[in-house]
Amino acid sequence: MKVLLEEKRKIILALLMGAALLFFAVIMYNTYDAYTNMVVEQQQQHLLLISRAVAQNMELYISDQLRDIRSVTQTPGFLESMEYYYTVGETARMKEYIFSYMQSHQQDPVRIYVLDRYGQEIFHYNQYPFSGELDEDALGLAESARKRESGIGTVFPIDEERCGMTLVTNVYGGNGYLGTVISVMDLDVLYKRYVANLNFRDQGDIVVKDGNGNIIMHPDSRMLQFNFERDIPDLDSMPQYESLRRMLKKQYTNEEGTAVYDSYSGGILPREQVIAAFSRMNLSGNSWYVSTAMPYSKAVELQNNMLKRFGLLAATVLFLVIAGGTIIYHLLRNRQKLRLETKYLKEINSTLEELHQSREEARHYQKLTTIGTLAGGIAHEFNNLLTPILGYSEFLEEQLGRKSEYFEDIAEIHKAGTRAKEIVEQILPFSRKETDTTSFKSVNLDVIIRDALKMIRLIIPSNIRLEEKLDDGNVNVYGNATQLHQVLLNLYSNACQAMEKDGGLLSVKTRRISREELPEHCREMADGDYVEIAVCDTGCGMSEEVLHQIFNPFFTTKEAGEGTGLGLSVVKDILINHSGAVSAQSRPGEGSCFYIYLPVTIGVCAVQIQRQPEKREEVKQISIALIDDEESVVKYLRKRLERRGYHVDGYTDPEAALEDMVSGRIHWNAVIVDYMMPGIKGTALAQRMKKLQPYLCVIMITGLVDREALELRQDGQIDNILIKPVNFEELVAAIDKGYRRQLDMIEY
Repeated sequence: MKVLLEEKRKIILALLMGAALLFFAVIMYNTYDAYTNMVVEQQQQHLLLISRAVAQNMELYISDQLRDIRSVTQTPGFLESMEYYYTVGETARMKEYIFSYMQSHQQDPVRIYVLDRYGQEIFHYNQYPFSGELDEDALGLAESARKRESGIGTVFPIDEERCGMTLVTNVYGGNGYLGTVISVMDLDVLYKRYVANLNFRDQGDIVVKDGNGNIIMHPDSRMLQFNFERDIPDLDSMPQYESLRRMLKKQYTNEEGTAVYDSYSGGILPREQVIAAFSRMNLSGNSWYVSTAMPYSKAVELQNNMLKRFGLLAATVLFLVIAGGTIIYHLLRNRQKLRLETKYLKEINSTLEELHQSREEARHYQKLTTIGTLAGGIAHEFNNLLTPILGYSEFLEEQLGRKSEYFEDIAEIHKAGTRAKEIVEQILPFSRKETDTTSFKSVNLDVIIRDALKMIRLIIPSNIRLEEKLDDGNVNVYGNATQLHQVLLNLYSNACQAMEKDGGLLSVKTRRISREELPEHCREMADGDYVEIAVCDTGCGMSEEVLHQIFNPFFTTKEAGEGTGLGLSVVKDILINHSGAVSAQSRPGEGSCFYIYLPVTIGVCAVQIQRQPEKREEVKQISIALIDDEESVVKYLRKRLERRGYHVDGYTDPEAALEDMVSGRIHWNAVIVDYMMPGIKGTALAQRMKKLQPYLCVIMITGLVDREALELRQDGQIDNILIKPVNFEELVAAIDKGYRRQLDMIEY
């Protein structure tokens, strides 16, 4: 009896275990199936986003192209040039507009046709570089002109590896229809710009079809011009094409959607089941279809990996059920695992702190980017102002001579202007358009310290006293005097602000020390002697927490709007560039001391070369156009150039100068043009003038050297680039050099 009960118990236990295993298997299968469907649906939505983005990008691109060419053809000048063509048959003015448009859209149209009102070609321009021949019969030029419908014209094969399309723009003037402008676009360029970059790594294709179902963009060139309905025999009847037929019907009747179907390509590509999403691009009555497809196997590959993990999990669970007696043992072993997890969590916490620091650095970079843009604009405006200041002061020095009672006063003006110029050059490193014009040389540190104290005495309140105690060694350092002057002024200013309320003592001391006497954190600097500059105040002082942050960019203890937090950061950067260092000591209520350490150099400081009075040369028959939107710059340069014997026509309106040149009323040997002007940039003006007069000497003056200007200089479109404030002798030398080159080219 006991044996039978024991056998029944075993059978029931076995059945229960079998039922539990079956139930577990069903749950696992349903979970996997639901998860697979969910991931496939998510993948379809992701593909739909890509298709939608590609369709919108292409629609926006084509609309922009049509709008751009329409804006050119509707300008009064172009309309007048077409009507002029019908009157006298002259096409030069029309060609100039079309050529300028193609120059500004060098990666867009590969060819532009201009047709008359009868559909006959007037002329066409090719883009450079463009490789390949166009079958003009396939373009349908006459048919597009006859329809008089602006928008997408025809889609045609350029060669076996790419297709093209035409964009039609009809031109209407006061006398009605004047003609048609047809732009030929390379769809391979469009595909690489707006489609290929969104194609995911070896997991699928982005395909574009025209309104007739022909494939016009595909990563595999063999599929170009393929049409499912035309090139797959028995597509409408064979049962294996059922899923493909449903997808095509859905695609042609809906704006967008998703599908899972079996893909066929007439033997060009292997058959496979794919997940796809599509979106329609509608423009001017034309519809294109953007499809994004990826193999189903790739989509479920992740799920297959998850299945393996689920299987492992199931085996683990089964093992735990069978081997329940070992749970206590495993719990004891888990202590070690917990310790490892604690260590892992600490590492995660450290990683999160690093991530937070990275975000702070990103915000800092964003601030610096904003400062860069602002610095570029400030530098440009200041250089415009400094040009007449430096120029007139230099001119007065030369005219009055050293014996004049006003010579020293004018020299101070010129000296201050020069220092302002160098300070502007220190602003430029914050800009993307940095101009490396600063230079290092041997300078006398005592002179710089006293000069900075002289300036600070003019602005400090009466309750602050100054104490100066400089070493007798007459120390020289190798560096930039303006930058070091900026460092000292910054420290003096901070000290005065700390004592502004209650007054106090600002002391400046220097002493020569050896490398061994440097603070501990500065011992890694090079061997040799150093000079220590101590700038101390008896102001409010700083806490330890503030002291550790004062050299960080954008850190400030001032109220919002009263400081940027860049001062001490710039001080530190300048001293690092001078192979030096800075440190600070302070306590709340006891004042602060800043210590600057700079390596001592051997040698005599550079002596400023005195300018010689300007010599009047014989009158030169050189005619110059001076173009700058700043009237003060034009007035100054014109006056000095005319005193040298040049004939100068000054303009503050670049369009007026161009109009005089086009009219032929005035002929110039050289043009001096500003880079940044309202209405038209100096580079564009220089190109147009160079086109009208190839031998013209073009000199560009600018506060910021732009890459575009450097490229034109390299191509010979610009003969010379001078930085504002302009050195007058350099300008004269550039004019003479350009004039001699002009004479040589004419004689040749």
